[in-house]
Amino acid sequence: MLRFLLSCALTLGLLAGPLACTSWAQCLVSPPPATCPQPFRAIDVASGQEVQALCVGRAVRFELGCGRQVDPNKLYYNALPGTNATPAGCDFTVAPLPNNTFTPTAAGPYSIAELSNPLSTGMPMPTTGVVYVRNFQAYASPVPDISLIPCAAGNVRLGFQGFPQNPYDQYFVQVNGGPLSGPYARNSALPLFAAPAGSQITVVANYRDNTLCGNQVTITVPVIPTQKPVIKSLTVQGSLPGPIAFTFSGLSGLIDLGGGHNILPINQLQVASPTNPTRFRAVVGITSPTTYSQSLLPPGLYRLANYDLCGLDSTFSEPVPTIQLSAASQNNVNALTWQTAGPVASLTLLRNGTPLATLPPTATSYLDAAVTCGTTYTYRLQATTAGGSQTLSNQVAVTTTSTLAPPAPLVVASFDLLNRVNLTAALPGGAALPAGSTVTYSRQGGGQDYTFAALAAPALLRDSTALGTLLASPPCYAAQVLDVCGNRSALGPATCPVLLAAEAADPAGATARLSWSALRGPGSPAQGATYRVLTLGPDGTVLATSPVLTALSYLDVSPPADRQVLRYRIEASGAGLPGGALSYSNLATVVRQPYLAVPNAFTPNGDGLNDVLEVKGRYLTAFSFVVVDRNGQEVFRATDRSQTWDGTIRGHAPANGAYVWRFTMQDETGQPFSQTGSVSILK
Repeated sequence: MLRFLLSCALTLGLLAGPLACTSWAQCLVSPPPATCPQPFRAIDVASGQEVQALCVGRAVRFELGCGRQVDPNKLYYNALPGTNATPAGCDFTVAPLPNNTFTPTAAGPYSIAELSNPLSTGMPMPTTGVVYVRNFQAYASPVPDISLIPCAAGNVRLGFQGFPQNPYDQYFVQVNGGPLSGPYARNSALPLFAAPAGSQITVVANYRDNTLCGNQVTITVPVIPTQKPVIKSLTVQGSLPGPIAFTFSGLSGLIDLGGGHNILPINQLQVASPTNPTRFRAVVGITSPTTYSQSLLPPGLYRLANYDLCGLDSTFSEPVPTIQLSAASQNNVNALTWQTAGPVASLTLLRNGTPLATLPPTATSYLDAAVTCGTTYTYRLQATTAGGSQTLSNQVAVTTTSTLAPPAPLVVASFDLLNRVNLTAALPGGAALPAGSTVTYSRQGGGQDYTFAALAAPALLRDSTALGTLLASPPCYAAQVLDVCGNRSALGPATCPVLLAAEAADPAGATARLSWSALRGPGSPAQGATYRVLTLGPDGTVLATSPVLTALSYLDVSPPADRQVLRYRIEASGAGLPGGALSYSNLATVVRQPYLAVPNAFTPNGDGLNDVLEVKGRYLTAFSFVVVDRNGQEVFRATDRSQTWDGTIRGHAPANGAYVWRFTMQDETGQPFSQTGSVSILK
């Protein structure tokens, strides 16, 4: 510390005392005696120790030095901020230090000035007063601001923040109450201290020229999260060098070191060239513990490196390789090739976001022939490493091109319930026609050969030629496809739908006989067809199904008894129809005649025999049955067969006589049916 002494000598007249200085502009300065370089001393009040520097907030008392003898009634001390300062006008009576004691309130230089006068001899003679000035530095004693960094193997490294947080010039360190080590300068390199997590480290700080000015702080060594770096995924997002995105796990973010201090772990993303896979170089320091991406990165093996905060240890993730994918198309085959920068444990090729093929980990190419000309496909490779990390290649899009003709389409010809032929086409195996292609259907027979207008696939074509014409000239259908690349297929094999005929097998129509033509499918005749007879209701609902048949005829011995019109349809399968498709025949019907039976007399006498008049017959629905007397007055009406007449007329008992009845209805085919007759009441 600065130890600067000045002396200011004043020559005062007899009895003048210190007040005589007020007329002077300033104190006169002269050196102190050579035999007394420090005319007065600073004594720490609390400890009684002489100090060469002051402490903020700690009282010091000033005492005479060198055994000087002065008049105690004319001894004054004054404290002023700065150096070499004396009271204004050399007037020591303004703000003298009480009891010669001073407590600094702020850090910095202070001037302590002393005015002393010799002891009086009692003789009227001039007396000389002397002013001495000493400069002191006052030090603050804040709590030391210490940074503590846990290191590997239970060691820690300490750091002292700069001025003004740490104004001290020497520091001592104590671990878990052990001996103090030090002193250490503020800017010096400190050794490592053995202090595992949970240890108490106390740092004592003070000043060399006044060790009473000091403070200390105790810090608990924190537990540092274990860093287990893992690259969870690596995704190439374009051509390399280019963008790559990463996701990480096993890293922590900002680490709380206690005492208001935080630190980021030392994490690096590193890369090694595929040609030198063991020599890694740093790419970037990682600050986010979960994600990172960069727009210009090279191909290679990537790993995460975590370094101990003190540089004593390191941990590395499993290396994850990049995969670069490229694609080209020729003759309806998409050719894929790739370069993997390092080993992988599994490899899957994705097409349009779904797995297409599982490949050997060492594979470098793949030919995709299950594609359609003119269609654009996207591909990406997905691989996993031995440690479970995932690496994704860049995504490539390729439009399939070809000069090869598409396969000849297969046609399914099937009648709907309105007896129109519906035509659909598919590729062999049942695959849909190429997207964007057109299909042209043609017909042989059916009255005349005909080529229909081309339709965009997979549109359905409906041949509305009258059923009678088709029955008279059985039709067969074929199709041809034109793909979006302009390649035309050969004409596909012909398909001929089943044609069905049905008739009553007996006069009453109690049985029905069916016969039909064979289904000719695209696989005929090598692949046979099977058939089932479907019995339908008026709305097309299937009422009954026959066993599977291979014959071309069927006798229905138990058709629905309550149906005037029997409706039949053949369901055909096999014969090479694509994708398990079914083909249906036309709808054939058997119309049976209604039958009405009304007795000519009944006997309502209560004997249980023929006591009521009831309507009997077959296929009688929604009818009107009216009975009138000889005057033409209605005596009974029924609209279904559950209604009977017991002979009473408007509440009166039956009376013998003859009556006339009339039956009317519309049958299931919409034709009118009516009968009339008479009935007698006999009692």
